[in-house]
Amino acid sequence: MRTFQRYSSVGLFIFVVFIVTFEELWIGKGYIKLSNQYNHEIIRNITVSRQGRKENIGIVIVLNKVEDEKEYQMALDTVRCYGRYFEYDVHVIHVKKEDVIKEKCQQKDFMFRRHCILSLKMVSISNTWLLFLDGDMGVINPNHVIEDYLPLDRNTQIVFYNRIMNHEVMAGSYLVRNSHWSRRFLMFWANFEKRLPRSFHGSDNGAIHSVILNQAMPSIKSKLDICENEYWIKSTDYESLSTYEVCAQELIKNVSIPEIKILPKGRFAWARDGWLTNSVWSDTDFIFHGWQIKRKDKLVFGRWHSPLIYDNAWNLTTCSDKEAWKNWRYRDTFMTSIVDVDRRIFEKIQEERKNYEEHLQIIPDRLQFE
Repeated sequence: MRTFQRYSSVGLFIFVVFIVTFEELWIGKGYIKLSNQYNHEIIRNITVSRQGRKENIGIVIVLNKVEDEKEYQMALDTVRCYGRYFEYDVHVIHVKKEDVIKEKCQQKDFMFRRHCILSLKMVSISNTWLLFLDGDMGVINPNHVIEDYLPLDRNTQIVFYNRIMNHEVMAGSYLVRNSHWSRRFLMFWANFEKRLPRSFHGSDNGAIHSVILNQAMPSIKSKLDICENEYWIKSTDYESLSTYEVCAQELIKNVSIPEIKILPKGRFAWARDGWLTNSVWSDTDFIFHGWQIKRKDKLVFGRWHSPLIYDNAWNLTTCSDKEAWKNWRYRDTFMTSIVDVDRRIFEKIQEERKNYEEHLQIIPDRLQFE
């Protein structure tokens, strides 16, 4: 009897493995192939201009080494081409080639180290404003200019945005004024690695909330202590980390930090996660986040399919003339109306708002502001 049960268990295990393998190899491949289907190619002209409102703006991306560019080739091509066309300086910094600076940035986590590198590098950059981008952020629609996202308040030194997919302030992209205040802020953020709790802390994504709130100290110390000591140091996964982030977001909404602006969820920021709409985009979109080769057409979290027909690396010499737009060759099935994309994004925002309220119920009344 026991022998029969043992063989039955082994047989069941083999059957399950077979089913999972079959699904991954055949059903999964079929789904990916279907997702990439398109009828024809579309090329659109670039119709916007910087005329009359040019600011001294640069785009900066920090990578660990030159070889890392292979993982983000399509994204980098779009950013470099966009920069050339609109005459934005594009700075792609490879940390391992920065012999002097890298010795001053000893953070173990590269996510923190990159903010240190940028802080030190900004001194030698002439741009007044910098748009910091993750390496996997690409320009899906060049019919936008960065000037549209600059703050009107001259006191503002850095602009963040709230991610749509969760309760985070986005750590992977921000607009930063090239000022002494900004450089100190970025260095403070980089060095915050030493203050991380021994928990599921979320790296610089989690830390940015406390970094921001530290700019309002000491007036909110007791409340920030609640968020950090009751939630951050006890977080064990993304769900429990979200409670800390909601706690911090409630504080951020109720304090005034003139130097920092945080754009709300929705269509107010320059970028979003492209996979939220399965890589489908509309005219409102500008920059997509998540273009990593390792996630392209893979059945993993953050899966994406290319909205562009990208066969080879772009010839960037063509990006300086009036026909730069010919590089953006679109698959027609990934283009849709503003209403359709906004509807999908609104549904996700509503879903996250409900989740936010659930986490808010956990937070004690003594956090509330009068």
